[in-house]
Amino acid sequence: MSRINNDYSNLFSSFGASVNNSGSGNTLESLYGDYSSIKNGSYGKLLKAYYAKQEKTYRAEEADDNKGVYTRVKGNAAALAKDADALTSSSLYAKGSFKVTKKDGTTEDSDYDMDRIYEKASAFVKSYNSTINAGAAIDSGAVSTRTLSLVQLTSKNKNLLKSVGISLSNDGNLSIDEDKFKTADINSIKSLFSGTGSYADAVANKANVISSLADNKLSSYSQYNSSGSIDKGSAGSFINDYL
Repeated sequence: MSRINNDYSNLFSSFGASVNNSGSGNTLESLYGDYSSIKNGSYGKLLKAYYAKQEKTYRAEEADDNKGVYTRVKGNAAALAKDADALTSSSLYAKGSFKVTKKDGTTEDSDYDMDRIYEKASAFVKSYNSTINAGAAIDSGAVSTRTLSLVQLTSKNKNLLKSVGISLSNDGNLSIDEDKFKTADINSIKSLFSGTGSYADAVANKANVISSLADNKLSSYSQYNSSGSIDKGSAGSFINDYL
């Protein structure tokens, strides 16, 4: 590639020399050589190679910058889908005779395994926050749009969430109050999290889509890095169209 850059530099240097040495015997010979290189296509080939290299370098650097972001989004969204699915299981809300442990360590009787339900809900809150914070690092595109849709879904359910001890902050993150959650109305908890069509089910579906979109984006970066292809609309494509 250094040979191409040298040829490219020499080509333009020859033009400069032709102008600066006008009137000399070498001028016509130099101009004729430059004209010949344009006519036989070598000039165009040099330009294509130069811009292809610049484009490839730019795209590779862009890919390196974004791959980490999309990797985090993919992993966090997949974890959120898994945690949300865990909350929808009907077996989680089976009645029985349980002891629920409060934050201060004291216990009381409960018809539901609130310690286990809280554990699942707490994991959900953590992965939800990780997902939207990772998605917020992306300014535009399908992943950004889907992440915003997830935030809007949560905002629509903020009052019901608050009633079971899960609060939505101004920055879009969730927080969970352990004691309030464990003593909340079980019907409200089940309405939010249990079964198909619940808030948790909708979150799982959206999270799966976000993870899939992030994975597709990562695949496109990998394909570029392996093939060195140039997107349409790039400088290289422009040169290809006109030379």
